[in-house]
Amino acid sequence: MLLVGSTTGITGSVTNTRIAHTASKGGVVAMTKQLAAEGAAHGIRANCMSPGMIATPATARDLLADDHPMRTIARAIPLGRIGTPEDVVRCALFLASDEASYVTGANLVIDGGWSAVLPGAS
Repeated sequence: MLLVGSTTGITGSVTNTRIAHTASKGGVVAMTKQLAAEGAAHGIRANCMSPGMIATPATARDLLADDHPMRTIARAIPLGRIGTPEDVVRCALFLASDEASYVTGANLVIDGGWSAVLPGAS
């Protein structure tokens, strides 16, 4: 079982007002752990993916638009770029594969290291 969370479920934001999104994605991350605990006895694995900033048509129109505070976010991402849908798909394929047969209850954060560092001076 693969659930989709978000980095919003594990961290707050000073640039986006998103309390409902944050609460719901945090719930998905917690639910993943409970599903893993309950499913293990039945051979069911439950994992979560939590993407950060991903370049999509929707993010191009709002979060990455010229007038949005997050338009320069790539500067704060340790890997130095916005993620792609393909980055997320590769992680989903891994979690669904036999290579992840001993992985359950995990939250795979797909954000180029963004949530792993404190913000610093640019």
